[in-house]
Amino acid sequence: MNGKVAFLLAGFGLAGTSVYADEPQAIVPEKHLDLMYDHCMDCHNADTRKGKVNLEDLPLEVNTLQHAELWQKVLDVMNSGEMPPENKRQPEKEAKADFLEDLAKTMVLARKKLSDSGGRITMRRLNRREYHKTIESLTGVSLTVDSLPADGGAGSFDTVGASQFISSDQFEQYLELGRTAVDEAFARHASMDRKVLTFRVEPEKTVNVESAKWMKRLEEAHQRFLGWKAGVDKAALAPENQQVLEQIRKKYNVTDLTNSIRLYQNADLLKGTPDAKKFGFKDSNDAEFSFRGGYDRTYAYQKHYAELPLSDRGTYLKLGWGIQRIVISPPADKLAPGEYKLRIRAGSVKGSDPNRHYIQIGYPQRNNDVPAGFAGKPISGHQVNGTTDNPEIIETIVKIGSGNPNEFAIQERQPEDRDLYRKQFYRIKKETGYGYPPAVWIDWAELEGPIRDKRTIDSSITRVEPEKTINPANEKIIKNAEAARTDLNNGKKVWMRPPNLRRIRQSLLRYERRTA
Repeated sequence: MNGKVAFLLAGFGLAGTSVYADEPQAIVPEKHLDLMYDHCMDCHNADTRKGKVNLEDLPLEVNTLQHAELWQKVLDVMNSGEMPPENKRQPEKEAKADFLEDLAKTMVLARKKLSDSGGRITMRRLNRREYHKTIESLTGVSLTVDSLPADGGAGSFDTVGASQFISSDQFEQYLELGRTAVDEAFARHASMDRKVLTFRVEPEKTVNVESAKWMKRLEEAHQRFLGWKAGVDKAALAPENQQVLEQIRKKYNVTDLTNSIRLYQNADLLKGTPDAKKFGFKDSNDAEFSFRGGYDRTYAYQKHYAELPLSDRGTYLKLGWGIQRIVISPPADKLAPGEYKLRIRAGSVKGSDPNRHYIQIGYPQRNNDVPAGFAGKPISGHQVNGTTDNPEIIETIVKIGSGNPNEFAIQERQPEDRDLYRKQFYRIKKETGYGYPPAVWIDWAELEGPIRDKRTIDSSITRVEPEKTINPANEKIIKNAEAARTDLNNGKKVWMRPPNLRRIRQSLLRYERRTA
């Protein structure tokens, strides 16, 4: 029988006799048969059974655990790109995406129906929240669980068994995170004898020093640009270049090219223009950008901040350009995994916009040597309530380990629309001559830790001398026993309840041994 026909009959022959006729059926849509037949059946039919997988007899209706497991395997290997193999003809991207989407929906429905049959409870994985809390409870390590599969659910619930299925690849992700937590737990235990590290950053010795070096580079490049620019301006006055200048005006719809970006970007078209390489630039465009994107944009801004009154004892956070963050990067070999206290002594600038009196803490991004921004979202945000006259110390807890970077950065709270904010920077620059006025000043930042776990009990040895630690209840029994013996020796009748007789005899025996 033709494999495609057998596949169709097996799927829909069962579908017609389903006991869930009045409910939605967990059936893989027939429209995907062509994709399965064209890209799967050559290797996975009843004869070849490559990998011991026979898809030819697999029904489209998923109504048993065996069928569900095989369809889940199909979903996993196609989703990961493992199948079809690279040396085989691949399905169209749109058709594959459509198939995987329909199959995923079918599997969710199948799991629900199979879990609801016979009163069985579906075994499910821990969701992100549960796994994070479980590992933290067991090891004390707080993991980042973004690599785990997203939590499906029904409505607002994230623990629905039919949605919490797991593939072999996802199982490995759980194992990998678990190994990371165990490794960090051992590392924390091994570092318990280390001294607490205190690492302080004085930004006037870091940020301000680097800003001064940056300004010096801008000044040097500006002088080279002015020398090159003078030669371009001279060439632009030559009669033989007037036709080229007219072409530039028409191309960019510019009437006046005096000090125009377009003139210097196209300076190589002019006869007699100086070679930009002799002035230390790659070409004319690089020479022009050194001014427009460097000196003209940021020099006045950085110079103004460097000359502010408290720049000798801290730094003012920049919002537009320049070095916009303070980085706290202790030596990696000095750090032990665990929780650390991060303290920041900060104050707001008098008369500045209160909406800017906020700072953010995060991991510094290291792309393209840009001294601004975080790698990912901020870890935390804090309002600055102190002032430059009366700064406050902001304290928060940060974590080192479990895959997190071993360095942190502080910046002024960033606007959501960065493009709009930079456009406003140029508008304000026309008013102030430099750009945004300062809003937050930082005196210093300090990292201290790791914080010792308060739940950890220090090891100690205590010697117990039993003869010196008699239970008070036994003392009472012994006194009663001594009194009873005295009465018995004196011929007095002693009344005691039968249950107490044995206890008294035992107490007397212990007493005699002690006094022997």
